Amino acid sequence: MKLAITTENKLGITDDVLSLLRSHQADLVKVEVEDGKIYLHTQELEKAVQGTIASQLMKISGIKWVNQIDVLPGVETQNMLASLMQVMPDPVLGVNTKGQIAYANRKAGNLFKPCTENHKIPDQMKQIFVSDGWQQKVNAAANSNLPVNISTIAGTMLLEVQGIKNQAGQMNGAMLLFRDYDKIRTSSYVMQGEEIDGLESLVYQSEMFKSTVQKAKKLALVEAPLSIVGETGTGKTLLAHACHSMSQRSHELFTLIDCQAIKSDEMEVMLFGTKNRPGVLQLNQSGTLFFSHIEFMAQHIQQKLLQYFESNSKDLKVRVMVSSGQKLEQYQQSGKLLSELVLMLDVLRLNVSPLRERPEDIEPLMQHFLYQFNQQLGQKTLFSLDATVKMKRYYWPGNASQLKHAIYKAIMIAKDYTIQASDLDLEGAISLETDLEGLTLNEAVNEFERHFLQHWYQKYPSTRKLARQLGVSHTTIAQKINKYNLKQQQD
Repeated sequence: MKLAITTENKLGITDDVLSLLRSHQADLVKVEVEDGKIYLHTQELEKAVQGTIASQLMKISGIKWVNQIDVLPGVETQNMLASLMQVMPDPVLGVNTKGQIAYANRKAGNLFKPCTENHKIPDQMKQIFVSDGWQQKVNAAANSNLPVNISTIAGTMLLEVQGIKNQAGQMNGAMLLFRDYDKIRTSSYVMQGEEIDGLESLVYQSEMFKSTVQKAKKLALVEAPLSIVGETGTGKTLLAHACHSMSQRSHELFTLIDCQAIKSDEMEVMLFGTKNRPGVLQLNQSGTLFFSHIEFMAQHIQQKLLQYFESNSKDLKVRVMVSSGQKLEQYQQSGKLLSELVLMLDVLRLNVSPLRERPEDIEPLMQHFLYQFNQQLGQKTLFSLDATVKMKRYYWPGNASQLKHAIYKAIMIAKDYTIQASDLDLEGAISLETDLEGLTLNEAVNEFERHFLQHWYQKYPSTRKLARQLGVSHTTIAQKINKYNLKQQQD
């Protein structure tokens, strides 16, 4: 008989229930008590006796309700946990503080039993490992919460260790999770912050970017290194991931290494690993390695990477993609990149135009990012006409990334769910007083140039400073200022 009894918070009510069971000589198998609930499991009883006990329980002061259940909650939870461990796709061992193996799921049994003489799971954790210094590696995995490369009786595997604490916070064991390289290599990696299924997910309207996408579709299917060249914020990483998604290795690993954001010593460990931990080059042997901002990679790492590729050239299956602000050969000429590495990487090239050269893409991107933020914030913010005009006339030195960031900042301060031009914090934004429509090309260029120079002349009143800022000669700036009769605005 299994019963769930709903009670008031009354002292001694559990004793009254147990006393009633003893009076009917009902042997208790298990009891669980929680706030307002008592769960009972007794020996099998006749239905008449069960009915009598149930009716007498209802007469006990403080008992609100009694009903029969199929299983006690604690037992159900234990059964669920046991089932979950059995269906775990990776081998799992539970060890106590003495290093004894207290639990092994089905996968662990299938992995380790055939490797022993008696075809049984070993009793001691130390019997699982065969390499010297295994204890130090296990401790390193437990302390760093990162996998370590370790030799076992079933072969070399990755080991993850999680400590198990009791309610008092005292360590009373650990869980050992074993993973093999093949499973890791066949897992699909989703890049954090973006979920790109293919090139169809990219937002654009211009013919210029359309031709870039068409070329990317072709290059995605070619098994050769790919160099993606473009300014910051043009979407080089998205294009790399999209090319990976459309290739035959779409279900393999895609690994992003940002050479600008990662320190050289950290990058070296990430790529080549340590004695106790495998690196990216070992983990991702058949997917895609994408080196973003490769021009910032330290030369000693370039040399080490080149040696790795050369020594493993026969067995190398991974595809390498890189991105940079300029063509790789320009960094080779300046001494930033090794000529041998450039020769190996600069096989296929995809050039990405800046946003200012494809202004048709500005408004589609504006609406796309605004829709994303509205979805996240649960609101319906719109662009005002003046905000739209200001954004379409801006030259976007930071490209799509700057556009997205500008919209995010504006939507945070916009009133009445409408983004005004004044909400947009655009460094160097130029407001044209003259409508460019109806002008010839030369007239429109001159009008824009006049406003552009007028804007920067206020910030850099010295012609020499302005020339350095705009990357032209002092003579050119002086001529332009005279041409347009520019004057500094007075405060």
